[in-house]
Amino acid sequence: MATIRMYLSSKQQKGNAKHEILLRISIARNKVFRTKSNLYVLSKYWDSKKEKIVIPRIHVKEQGELIALQKQLDTLCTFILAKSITVPIEEISKSWLESIVHEFHFGTPKTEDGNEKDFFEILKIFISVRVKPGNRSAQFGTLIRLLKRYELYRGKGFCLNLDDITDLDLVRFEEFLRIEHTFFNKNGVCIKHINIYQTYPEVRKPKARGTNGIHYIMKRFRTFYNWAVATGRTNNNPFNKYQLPTCVYGTPFFITTAERNKLFEYDFSDEPMLAIQRDIFVFQSCIGIRTGDFYQLTKDNVVGDSIEYIPSKTVDESGKTVSVPLIAQAKKILLRYKNEKREALFPFISTQHYNKAIKKMLKKAGISRIVTVINPITRQDEQHPIYEVATSYMARRNFIGNLYKEVKDANLIGSMTGHTEGSKAFARYRTIDEDIKRSVVNRLE
Repeated sequence: MATIRMYLSSKQQKGNAKHEILLRISIARNKVFRTKSNLYVLSKYWDSKKEKIVIPRIHVKEQGELIALQKQLDTLCTFILAKSITVPIEEISKSWLESIVHEFHFGTPKTEDGNEKDFFEILKIFISVRVKPGNRSAQFGTLIRLLKRYELYRGKGFCLNLDDITDLDLVRFEEFLRIEHTFFNKNGVCIKHINIYQTYPEVRKPKARGTNGIHYIMKRFRTFYNWAVATGRTNNNPFNKYQLPTCVYGTPFFITTAERNKLFEYDFSDEPMLAIQRDIFVFQSCIGIRTGDFYQLTKDNVVGDSIEYIPSKTVDESGKTVSVPLIAQAKKILLRYKNEKREALFPFISTQHYNKAIKKMLKKAGISRIVTVINPITRQDEQHPIYEVATSYMARRNFIGNLYKEVKDANLIGSMTGHTEGSKAFARYRTIDEDIKRSVVNRLE
């Protein structure tokens, strides 16, 4: 009877320090083959003696991902063993084993020559081993659809090939991202390149994209290519000659502590659902957590008088736990929504509806201070009431901006927001306002 042993590769993935789980299948003395599983794990979560993943007892989110990974590994081994029974022993080889692993992940056996040359199959492998489920995975799913539409846009049988894409192809792809919205009229009806959207239909018509948005799409594409080169799938990296569009960020805006308190005390009894989302937004503003991580919180993340969690954005790099002490207002909200039957910490709604509720609650509470923002399409300054441009992302700025006015210590505040020491991104969340300048200058007196 065939048996499968498992061990970790000695090589680490760049950027996340994960090791690939390798498989060794033994059919007979002269039928022992090794192959890659396309499943990756941090070495600290691998038990080499038991040949299985170590499931930690704390940090629910991480625990769930590791349980899912172990289940996938078990299912893969079962799949291989079941397949080995259906073929003559003389047909089992290393290439056969590689084909079965490929079939497990993608539904079709690998080609006889053993090559992984289908561009989108390799991209899907990358997503399965390097991209976390959730928002980031959805972003890469969007990238796949964009690239497939771009193939059809180029026409004449154009196909993306990992080895052949050049920096000029990237420039053309960037141009496609900028003009795609012009293929539709004001009513959302496709008037150009109809075949593209018949083949790959979209629920919502593409909107005009700003340079920042295009920057992040191309950055994700570059991350995939860097991985493909690092793992030996190609020697071609068109991004070596391509320059990403430059991001431009305006002065960060946020509601003040006084405005947050005004919002919290406003009577929303005529709209109880809005009152719930108001409390959720205020709580998020008190702990400065990213919305993706916020929606994953459960009662297990409440440790004493603090919220503790591992930011998903840095879990593979540092895995450090972020601990944020709760102020009285946050404790009051926590007590208000205590519910043993509910898994999530709060009754969350979709982020899309959450963002709409934030705009509505601020307007209704009279928080309409004018702020200057940069239009993402035109890159021109515009003035808007703060409620018009507020999103859940602003809750993080509320926390950082107000704390920074009190304590000018970026590393201290960064330790409560998941930013690494000296993070460049941290500057996008706080502003050097006149009060801060005045307090510094006064030290000269």
